[in-house]
Amino acid sequence: MGFKMFKNILIVYSEKVSETHLDVVGKIKKIVEELYSCKSVKSTDLQASLFNNIDLVLTAGGDGTFIRASHFLKNTPILGVNSELKVSEGALTSISEEELEILKEILSGKYKIIQRQRAKVARNNVILDKLALNDVYVGSLNQFHTSKYIINFKGEEEEQRSSGVLISSGSGSNAWYKSAGGQPFSFKEKKLKFLVREPFTGRIFKPKILEGEILENEKSAVRASS
Repeated sequence: MGFKMFKNILIVYSEKVSETHLDVVGKIKKIVEELYSCKSVKSTDLQASLFNNIDLVLTAGGDGTFIRASHFLKNTPILGVNSELKVSEGALTSISEEELEILKEILSGKYKIIQRQRAKVARNNVILDKLALNDVYVGSLNQFHTSKYIINFKGEEEEQRSSGVLISSGSGSNAWYKSAGGQPFSFKEKKLKFLVREPFTGRIFKPKILEGEILENEKSAVRASS
């Protein structure tokens, strides 16, 4: 059972224009408007002010829509609806287009909150205001360029050349991180994992720090090298 009811709800929906997606968005709006005050916005039009005084964020789309909305949240609950089950993995969504009746129960107070770990990132010693729900990529802006950097992990430093460093939470570990060769882990685990993508090994560079775990309250750093 839930521990509080909602007053103001924000619906964030994908810019997709398929008939199925638009139909689901319409149904979500109808369900919500029967019970609460709500407003809706495309995921491409998000800005921080839209989230003021919001008690619940509903996303309609896939994981990308869910992740984009999560960047604006600190403690506000978020619920994802997979609007096209046949074409979207929806790993971060809780219900699908076929389960919208469950949404009525959730809005009536029958719900529980699941907490997911997120990564805090500092760039040039300034902490970024957005937390990363899935993963963080550190490397060249154009990924076909070689990334040149020095990685610091658990007191050890090493200069490397690679396709960049990928740092993942449990929530993101079944996507890019897994495809890059990482081992997925539970979103409940209070840690991050990183791996070096396509490290270059030659006469000068023989990298050893290729993967590792960053536990809660621990830090790891990557800085540019010439």
